[in-house]
Amino acid sequence: MTGKVRFALVATCVFVLFAALFLGSSDPALAEGVSLVGGSPAGQDLPALPLGQVASAQTSSEAPAAFLFGAKTAGFLTVVVRGNGEADLRIIITDEVGFPLPGGTVDVDTNGDLSAEQLTVVVPRAGNYQVYVDTMYDSSSLNIGGTWIPYPDLATEPDPDGHPNSATALVPGTPIESSVDGAAGDLMDWYAVTSDIGGMVTVIVEAPEGDLALEVYKEDEYRQYLDASDQDMQGVPGNESLTSPIEAGQTLYFKVFPLFEGEGLIAYKVRAGVM
Repeated sequence: MTGKVRFALVATCVFVLFAALFLGSSDPALAEGVSLVGGSPAGQDLPALPLGQVASAQTSSEAPAAFLFGAKTAGFLTVVVRGNGEADLRIIITDEVGFPLPGGTVDVDTNGDLSAEQLTVVVPRAGNYQVYVDTMYDSSSLNIGGTWIPYPDLATEPDPDGHPNSATALVPGTPIESSVDGAAGDLMDWYAVTSDIGGMVTVIVEAPEGDLALEVYKEDEYRQYLDASDQDMQGVPGNESLTSPIEAGQTLYFKVFPLFEGEGLIAYKVRAGVM
């Protein structure tokens, strides 16, 4: 797919959404072929994302607005949000377990409006996805709408270690050598650290070349990290470290990723310790 074709598709999505937001138009054909795959994700009873039309919702720092979207193939999903107050809104598009898609988070404050956001993201394969609109402070009513363009040629296979559900077990005291390659689509590696005792867990990443970053997450809370590191220890861009409290029997998830997606192959060593 050429850049011009991609741009035209994205522009079409945004144009239709603006028409729906400001003119109240609706095109049921835009939702054709889109349904939840196998029903709602376990434990969730969320409304479907409105496609080709606009719905009202409420968001707050305690309870973000949340919607479900089911795709039968890869494609482009566009979401447009306009708030009705002064709250600073953010859009997050995630997979079924709440892990944000690449490029799936936006907080750009369109035209200086804190509550005006829009985002087009590539949905990589068939499945169920979630759309969240949250705010760090206050609460706000809002209008939200989406458009969907199926594009099967965009489909990609899952990265074997690029998701928390397939994280590699990182045993304290046993280092692992691996690599990431943003230019080749290997955007991140996930590691799971489980401790038999309560205390503090430290994960250290060392890469002699390339610029890496490190994040830590609680299980099933992947929309927002607990802590992040891009401190470049000893002045080396690929050396990072995070220390986090951990309870006995708890598992924490660490994400290693290149700071710049197009940087190319970065070999590194990662190790963990618990005290």
